[in-house]
Amino acid sequence: MEKYSVMSISEEKNEYLIIANTYENPINYFLAENRVPTIENGNVIFDLAIINGMNFNRFISATVRNHRLLLNTIQPVAIQNCEVVKKSRSYFQSHRDIVEHSVLPDAVKYLLVK
Repeated sequence: MEKYSVMSISEEKNEYLIIANTYENPINYFLAENRVPTIENGNVIFDLAIINGMNFNRFISATVRNHRLLLNTIQPVAIQNCEVVKKSRSYFQSHRDIVEHSVLPDAVKYLLVK
């Protein structure tokens, strides 16, 4: 299983959604590797629901420039973009196994796949 999945939110604006598939945080991985292999430049929203649940730090925004995650741009964000929520919900509904194998409480698992 891949540790994370990448999907485009808006190709015109270079906006991407990266969803954590395991308890390993993709932000830490990209910082350690000093490289984001699939994105050259753009704004990224990380969905860390599998790690953080439905808390304030579920969604994290950051900027990627020249395949590098800019450390000073990483911050929790309240999602106003309905497209992000739709893509995330659709992803978890079609990848129920990721949610089921997580250590999240059953109530949170239910909310992610409903």
